[in-house]
Amino acid sequence: MLWEAIILGVIVGWLRKGEIKNLNCIDLTGWPLIMLALFIQGFILFDFNFQVYYLKPIYPYLYIASFIILLIFVYLHRTDIGLLVIGAGILLNLVVIAFNGGMMPVDSTAIPPDVLEELAAGEKSPFHRPADDQTLFAFLGDRIPLFYRPNQLLSIGDLVLGGGVLIFVQQHMLGKSKLTKEKIGNITTENGNDQKPGEKL
Repeated sequence: MLWEAIILGVIVGWLRKGEIKNLNCIDLTGWPLIMLALFIQGFILFDFNFQVYYLKPIYPYLYIASFIILLIFVYLHRTDIGLLVIGAGILLNLVVIAFNGGMMPVDSTAIPPDVLEELAAGEKSPFHRPADDQTLFAFLGDRIPLFYRPNQLLSIGDLVLGGGVLIFVQQHMLGKSKLTKEKIGNITTENGNDQKPGEKL
């Protein structure tokens, strides 16, 4: 879903006469927080897929922590509308995960029986479990199928996050964000150019 949102954002930005090179001018303070969150989730997957299981008792806590770290990053850029929408999607996912033992509930009726069995046994994913009668906020879980990927389910949070990525990409291609304008302004100033921040170079 993330790649689809990025590609669609580039297409929308291009149709709106934006420039891809402006994406190089985005100034993301605190970007190591993104890397830290991805490292945590990647380390969980490594531990799970290679059946090391040293961290298995704390998978849920690490998973939740990775979402909180991402929200801290979003807070640092709370003036950017695209990142705020992304943050809303992250928050929606965090709510359902936090209220269900640190795992994303998956609609049991929307997945094949063999996958359901593996999920229930904890053999399929360290991040997901089948939804049941005890699941809280089940409507925020993974339950929305993609027409071109019938075996992949999305949550409402995923859709909101994807929408935020789309907004973020096309917004910055147009140079209409403060995060982009300041960087473009600094570049033009260093080059001795009289163009105003945010103008196409």
